[in-house]
Amino acid sequence: MLVLPMNRDHGPVSFGPSDRYQYLRARSVPDPARTHVCIAARMTGPPPTRDELELLVADMVARVPALGYRVAGRGRRARFEPAGRLDVSRHVEEIEVPAGRSADRCALDALESPLAPGRPLWGVRLIRGYSEDEFLLTYRAAHLFQDGLAVARAMGAALSGARLPPPAPRPATAPSSPVGLRSCVRFLPHLFGRTARWLPPGTTMTGKRTLHTVTLDRAAFDDITRRTGATAAQIGLAALAGALRAWTPEHWSGTGGRRQRRGLRAYLPISLRHPGDRAALGSSVGIMPLTLPCAEPSPVRRLEDVVRDTGPMTLYRFRELFGRLLRAPGPVAWLVHRVVHHWAPARPGVTVIPADLHDSAPGVAGLIPVSPPVGPSPGGCVFVLERTRVSASFLFDSGVPGTDRLPGLLDAALAELRAAVAAVRPD
Repeated sequence: MLVLPMNRDHGPVSFGPSDRYQYLRARSVPDPARTHVCIAARMTGPPPTRDELELLVADMVARVPALGYRVAGRGRRARFEPAGRLDVSRHVEEIEVPAGRSADRCALDALESPLAPGRPLWGVRLIRGYSEDEFLLTYRAAHLFQDGLAVARAMGAALSGARLPPPAPRPATAPSSPVGLRSCVRFLPHLFGRTARWLPPGTTMTGKRTLHTVTLDRAAFDDITRRTGATAAQIGLAALAGALRAWTPEHWSGTGGRRQRRGLRAYLPISLRHPGDRAALGSSVGIMPLTLPCAEPSPVRRLEDVVRDTGPMTLYRFRELFGRLLRAPGPVAWLVHRVVHHWAPARPGVTVIPADLHDSAPGVAGLIPVSPPVGPSPGGCVFVLERTRVSASFLFDSGVPGTDRLPGLLDAALAELRAAVAAVRPD
């Protein structure tokens, strides 16, 4: 047993608007694991022993002070506060799995592992046995405790040896003005309305989940950026539109009606975190409605459509609007959560997470990101943008057929986009 005394100089941190939303959401979800976020690192070399693993995690806690916090209080008094003493052994698991089990399945199983209330809501699992050449190191956290960006930063610090700053008290947020609330009301309809057909025939909801991943060539992203100026995130979204088009071509060929011609409406989580906030504590996420141009046959035009719809001013506008919405009084926030949770349409969610530390760590063969689908969606995609690679994962209900084809289709769509851009804009 390895017990760490936490720094007494660190004080409590009040919930931000998105933290309150996730707190309400966690109270209404029957299975808390459905709100967990995870990043698994495929590691080469011999796995560490139990003692070595606990020392590794203890070092991680020392360099990421946010991991020494827990959720305390209830209702309006809920907040983050230092946990006092932290028993590292309670946050570490070792699992031996049968040879041949996929790393994706191992990561998904790690996501389902419970997190005990009253302690910091995170855990590390070492998984070995599925391969002779590597082992899996997974880090998971409750979405209330850390959003996808915070999980990526904490895991990146653990692998690279970087150090993150301690959480700082958050300034009080001014209540939204009547003008701001009215603008939010005009924004809310974008979260509703029927979406285009995009799931394969024979889809049924089972409540179980499947995960499929792919590592994409970062050089392809950089080449397209050099020729077009599009960001890596925009390129990933355009490639995803091409992959979904190839996945169910029957939905996008011919006329198909106005809803199909418009494209596939999706949810794009956007960070509301201040650029200077790198403490990796809490959840600070809003949702931006985005239309993936799956009906567009041209890869170059798909990219142009995505760039047009995700420009800096558009992202800024939705961050402002969603920030105002989340600053609404508690009862209003609760009502919005219930409305979105129960009546929002089943659109795919697409999460893009920047990460600049993971691929600088020794022994990391690749990443497996796992993030829960947004709202009632049967599935979604997560991109993790590193400096030398891009990791993508598809988490879907197991009743959706053909999801194992999506990683290959995404890789092919990226290659198709690169070739099309090179033909239109040669060196």
